[in-house]
Amino acid sequence: MKKKIFFIALALTATTGLFAQKQTGGEKNIEVQFAPLSGNPVSISGLRLRMFNSENSAIRIGFNLNGSKETTVNAQASEQNGSTGQLVNVPELYDYNRATNFSLRLGYEKHFDGTDRLSPYVGAEVFFGLGRNSIEREFFGGNSQTQIDQNQVENFATFTATRKEGSTSFGLGAVAGFDFYISDALYIGAEIGYGFQRTTLRDVEVEISDENAYIYTPAANADTDFNDVASITITNGTAAVEYATIVGDNSGDYRTFNWGPTFQPTLRLGWLFN
Repeated sequence: MKKKIFFIALALTATTGLFAQKQTGGEKNIEVQFAPLSGNPVSISGLRLRMFNSENSAIRIGFNLNGSKETTVNAQASEQNGSTGQLVNVPELYDYNRATNFSLRLGYEKHFDGTDRLSPYVGAEVFFGLGRNSIEREFFGGNSQTQIDQNQVENFATFTATRKEGSTSFGLGAVAGFDFYISDALYIGAEIGYGFQRTTLRDVEVEISDENAYIYTPAANADTDFNDVASITITNGTAAVEYATIVGDNSGDYRTFNWGPTFQPTLRLGWLFN
């Protein structure tokens, strides 16, 4: 820690005597998050670009797109006796958890004179975000009453149930901050703001790849991740899967609205380029 503080102090000292050139108009800049005393001093949570129309005005764009996929085993491979007593290999069964997030921020900044090194500004921005996540689970079972009654494991197959959820967000806010140039076209800044954000939860959806197999596989139709949306109904002796519509996440709330002050917990480290 002492070495890190010493290094930062040394770097800042080395740049103190340099001429600091602020924006004059026509430049662009990219920023990263800067937390000098943390374990990861430089990080990024998305791309942020500014385009200076003049010395005193800039358009800002923030963009983020990320995703993940996690694969886990929900049942190990095994052997079961088939309809004639033969051993049947049952494959491993997997869960696939996927998530995708997208956000876009568009804004405008008005910069003031400040000093040769300091460029204070105020501005406004709008925010739009999408979040999508799903769980896909594999099951192994038969798709007819005959296969179940005769224990025809050799004719069983793997099928999937997929649950999809997500959210959509919209926000609007005012911001205020400053850029302090520590060397030619290199600056450190901070920012606070005030605004609101509304998030709407997407309806829950479930997809079954083989509805007949789902009907005859107790482990599937009893799974709590799916049976609140997909249920089995029997009409005149015929079973069918009936899909329900769940608004939001089934908690009773499908929309949130937040407003108040905001702030960026890390410093902004950026540089200008033409």
